[in-house]
Amino acid sequence: MGSKDLAVIILLIISGELYAEEKCPKPDLRNGYIFDTKLSYNVQENMRYGCSSGYKTTAGQDEEVVQCLPDGWSSQPACRKEHEMCLAPELHHGNYSTTQKTFRVKDKVRYECAPGYHTASGKRTEEVECHSYGWALRPRCATKITLLCIFILSFLELKCSSLRLIENGYFHPVKQTYEEGDVVQFFCHKNYYLSGSDLIQCYNFGWYPESPVCEGRRSRCPPPPLPANSNVQTHSATYRHGAAVRLSCELHFEMQGPEEMRCENGKWTEPPKCVGQQHLKSAFPKMKSVEPCTVNVDDMRRSNLEMKWQYEGKILHGDLIDFVCKQGYDLPPPTPLSELSVQCDRGRVKYPLCVRKESERTCASPPLIKNGVIKGSTAGTYENGSSVEYRCFEHYFLQGSREAYCSEGAWTAPPLCLEPCTLSLITMENNNLLLKWNFDDRPYIFHGEYVEFLCKRNTFISDFPSMGSELRVQCDRGQLKYPRCIQRER
Repeated sequence: MGSKDLAVIILLIISGELYAEEKCPKPDLRNGYIFDTKLSYNVQENMRYGCSSGYKTTAGQDEEVVQCLPDGWSSQPACRKEHEMCLAPELHHGNYSTTQKTFRVKDKVRYECAPGYHTASGKRTEEVECHSYGWALRPRCATKITLLCIFILSFLELKCSSLRLIENGYFHPVKQTYEEGDVVQFFCHKNYYLSGSDLIQCYNFGWYPESPVCEGRRSRCPPPPLPANSNVQTHSATYRHGAAVRLSCELHFEMQGPEEMRCENGKWTEPPKCVGQQHLKSAFPKMKSVEPCTVNVDDMRRSNLEMKWQYEGKILHGDLIDFVCKQGYDLPPPTPLSELSVQCDRGRVKYPLCVRKESERTCASPPLIKNGVIKGSTAGTYENGSSVEYRCFEHYFLQGSREAYCSEGAWTAPPLCLEPCTLSLITMENNNLLLKWNFDDRPYIFHGEYVEFLCKRNTFISDFPSMGSELRVQCDRGQLKYPRCIQRER
């Protein structure tokens, strides 16, 4: 290696551009989940994570994408209890006293409404406090007529109460109150399945159907294995963890072992034996053991199947084996999905058959956007109906739908990421301008936000002399139209 090459490498290391060996470890995320199974991430690689119901990311969202930087994650992934924070809502016709977006319980924030607009309690300025259930009074700037209409409609709207947390799962969207017609979808964590409907809706009489539960994949037991010459005294349609079955022996047979079998984590405890009375003192032939099942990879391939779960240990007689169809395949109609759960029968497995879905027009990679990225990793092709979600870089305003959909071979229009504005102190000085509010003195002003100026002493606004000595300007795609104040004639 020459001295020039060595010098280049040293410069790259100093500038921070050579960090191939640096990685971010997978974070220990409580009350949340990560969308991939990686153990570490390269620099500039994104990681998407989500929070369980009742919890929010550090940005106050259900999901968030963070990036691995040379000095660690761009924002440390964490899931906080939803009632531990309040998210400042977007404020139209007004300004907050701070650029902070999330607030802890008991934190306070002051906001001011523009002339002609009033706070939720009818004032020009107001300070609100974050409580465990949300804002004591949600920040809002509106005309008095609008506030009156909102007050009346709040009594007329039909609402549903908030939903309780679901053990071993989560739901979306999470709200404090739901309006009539709102639909909530439930999901289970890995190795759990939904028992009940995954979708419930808010009606005028409440939620229907009732919320589902997430059960462990092996918490159910198959029908109990009965020893020879025995009878079941207690019957049930399903057997969950903790269920017990009492057995009895037929006439002239006596029981050896416990009278009960229990369902424990999807397996039955050892059954008793019913031994003939005339052979009690002799060596009674042992009950023939039932052969366990082995899943055949070739049979699965021929049937276009994959295992839904990673099974540990043997699959015993009576155990349920859950399959799923390979991507691009489905059960032929009208076969019910329950056919994908197969019971081990004395060492034999009856494999369901999945057939190829009807071909639909697919989409190529989704369009890229300026000043933004697609959340998560992208693929080369997408099935009809697939969607991707976009996010903008920090301080950029997302305009349009966050999601784009593959529809008949084409993507719907992606959103735009609109540039923020930055204050030019030089332009302000040349135009004899001062900021009206101290909190407007910040590095970035979002698209759509307002900045209020004042003319310096003994100057007035040249274009709008009737408006007095102040002017309110809106950030428009990174551009601010600065007013100009000129010296008064003496």
